[in-house]
Amino acid sequence: MARRTRTISSACLLLPLLLSGCESGARQDPLEHPGSVMATRMPAASSGHMYHESTKSLTSTPVAYEEPPTLSYADRPLLENISASLELADYLHALRQADLARLLGRNGPFTVFAIPNEPLERYAATIPGGGLMAPSNAALLHRVLAYTIVRGNWSPQAIDKAMAKSKTTRIALRTMSGDVLTVSRGQNPGAFVLLNGSGRETRIWLNGAPQSNGVLYFTQDILPPNG
Repeated sequence: MARRTRTISSACLLLPLLLSGCESGARQDPLEHPGSVMATRMPAASSGHMYHESTKSLTSTPVAYEEPPTLSYADRPLLENISASLELADYLHALRQADLARLLGRNGPFTVFAIPNEPLERYAATIPGGGLMAPSNAALLHRVLAYTIVRGNWSPQAIDKAMAKSKTTRIALRTMSGDVLTVSRGQNPGAFVLLNGSGRETRIWLNGAPQSNGVLYFTQDILPPNG
């Protein structure tokens, strides 16, 4: 009986050793770069326009129409983060129609100055010939969107460094449309203003969210290459 007890005890000691030998010490992480999770909350205002106060229902409150937070993840490409933003739904649709969306899924790096829904819709409606998205305006659509994309990783830090090196408060970036986009310092520290060839300007809404293949900005308004 004592010998049988010793045999069982030995087996019990051996079993955990066998089981532990089957386990992997590698960390399981669904993200491409384990431990590199960094997210930036993307701005949103589109759903705020859906709320209209009503006296007929006690459930009609702004809370019911609150925009769910959307995050831009630093280890994901521009195309994936842009696709996650409700505020950039029209911009994404336009990128696809102009055959530029796939570009933002590549290695890059690219810097994108994305246009929110409302200013893009407002501008699109002013274009004669059926609007900006009409097939007859395909060349204009491509130029307007390509003007929002610059090759290279122009993070706020990189822009600051370039300005310091050139001892100026503005730099010129060559966009994928071939037109020059000027980035100037804003009134507030760390803020930037964008200017086109005609001197028209717009401010930055989201100031440079890092991406796995570049950097993402939101503009406050649309900035056509000229005019």
